[in-house]
Amino acid sequence: MSRLTVFVVIAVLVAGCGGDTAGPATSAATQSTQADSRTYVGADGIESQIADISRIVTLSGDLTEAVFAMGLGGNIVGRDVTTIYPPEANSIPIVGLGRFLTAEGVLAESPTLVLGDTQTSPLEAIEQIRSAGVPVVIFDVPTDFAGLYVKAEAIGEVLGVPDRGRVLAAETRASIEAATATAAPLDPTPGVAFIYSRGPDVMLLFGKDMTTRPLIEAAGGRDVGTEIGIDRTVDVTPEAIIAGAPDVIVTTEEGIEAFGGVEGFLATPGIAESPAGRAGRVLAYSEGDFLTFGPRIGEMLERFIADLRAALDNS
Repeated sequence: MSRLTVFVVIAVLVAGCGGDTAGPATSAATQSTQADSRTYVGADGIESQIADISRIVTLSGDLTEAVFAMGLGGNIVGRDVTTIYPPEANSIPIVGLGRFLTAEGVLAESPTLVLGDTQTSPLEAIEQIRSAGVPVVIFDVPTDFAGLYVKAEAIGEVLGVPDRGRVLAAETRASIEAATATAAPLDPTPGVAFIYSRGPDVMLLFGKDMTTRPLIEAAGGRDVGTEIGIDRTVDVTPEAIIAGAPDVIVTTEEGIEAFGGVEGFLATPGIAESPAGRAGRVLAYSEGDFLTFGPRIGEMLERFIADLRAALDNS
């Protein structure tokens, strides 16, 4: 199963007025409506000419958070449904879902710049937006912390505020390092499975090259999906869960709700027979927190570290 399917249903604020050397601020007022014209080659190999950042559309939650973190949230005129933070972003019009993009929804907001990533699709919609004269910059989706820092700096370059991008990268790194410093070693190392769920009909086991793996490993666990050879995601089957034998399962709050509660989730074949299922060791988080690999990930990691230890201690 592709990464496209996975996110179907899916900040440190640095700003200031005037120059790029501005320090942290909380204002999201519109800034830098006319950027110095520059070019940027995105992760898709397409060169974009960027001259105006006054009307930005962001096509993933982490991109929205990064733009706000750099003090330019007031420039965002459209977002996709995966944006849940910061609170003031909730009043921004939704243009659709970045993974199932329609050009009409984006162009309706008259953007001067669109920010997407390598999971943004279909390509035809991106090309239609570009044909309308709007630059669409595509970023890589990082699958480790190092890539996250690189992405923060790249966003700063695109927005014409490279110093703010570097500050965001440094602050994100510091928050992750502070969180991992709280992670006392676990012996034995627990096996942790992340299951993306939207109910019984949508259940995916994550593995290699997913943003959940570095979180699990930083918290002191073993990513069982990666261990049993899953590349990206597979449908949850009893055989896969039994093979992974997770000690703890992490899933989404939205999925637990769709099951009618944790008891319904735990009754799923395979999960019920796993060490995690037998012990009731399930941790549930909002998609917008655990799966948005962006400026708030250090905060999420610190919470996950504490919850993982509590789950193991209480079993």
